[in-house]
Amino acid sequence: MKELPATEGSMNVQGSIAYTAQEAWVFAGTVRENITFGRDFNIDWYDKVVDACALRRDFEIFPYGDSTLVGDRGASLSGGQKARITLARLDLLTKKKMYIHCKANCIIDSKSKTNHL
Repeated sequence: MKELPATEGSMNVQGSIAYTAQEAWVFAGTVRENITFGRDFNIDWYDKVVDACALRRDFEIFPYGDSTLVGDRGASLSGGQKARITLARLDLLTKKKMYIHCKANCIIDSKSKTNHL
């Protein structure tokens, strides 16, 4: 990300990099809105991302699946659920081959880690 200069050697990045912050977050809206973040909805890609981020089980638990309201006045989410939603947002929005996670995956279950790391 070129935030720090290399003191030795070199670094070559071909293509682009996606970054997610250490703190997983959601805004007031539905789970689906939090994942798609205003982008066009593509059901095929969305389903792949939901499966890769192990969110399908969460959708079964949520009262209205991915239409469940979350955020300030919505359903309470665990840290792991917030992290999976954040990871899904990153996957869906960027479609990158390389991700740099700043501890965003430290509370994600092993199945999600297997799919991403």
